[in-house]
Amino acid sequence: MSIPLNSSLSALRSLFTKLSAGADNIANLNTDGYKRKRVELREDSLGNPAAVVSIDNHPGPTRLEPGPEGELEEIEMSNVDLASELVTNMTTGYAIRANLKSVATTDEILGETIDILG
Repeated sequence: MSIPLNSSLSALRSLFTKLSAGADNIANLNTDGYKRKRVELREDSLGNPAAVVSIDNHPGPTRLEPGPEGELEEIEMSNVDLASELVTNMTTGYAIRANLKSVATTDEILGETIDILG
C-alpha cells in the first residue's frame, strides 16, 4: 500500500474513533456521574495518526435532590459540555472529508501512473 494512502486510512480510523467518542459523550449528556471521553490524536511508531482515548475525570456540576428520608443529597451530573462536543464533532467531520479527498486523489494518481506505465 502506498504511504499517502496508509497515512490517510490511519487518520480516518483515528478520526472515526474521535467521532464515536463524541457521539457517546452527547448520548450521555444527561447521565448523572458520566465522565466524558477525551480523544487525542498522536503519532504512532511509523509516524501515522493514532487515537488515544482517555476519561476526563474532572467533576461535573452538582445539584441537590431530596433523598429517601427527605434530606438533600448532592448529585454529580455529567461533565460533558454540549457546545464543545458539537464543535469538536464538526471539526472532526471536516478532517474526515479532507482525508477522504486525499484517498481519492491518491487513487487517481495511482490510476494515472498505471495507465502511463501500462
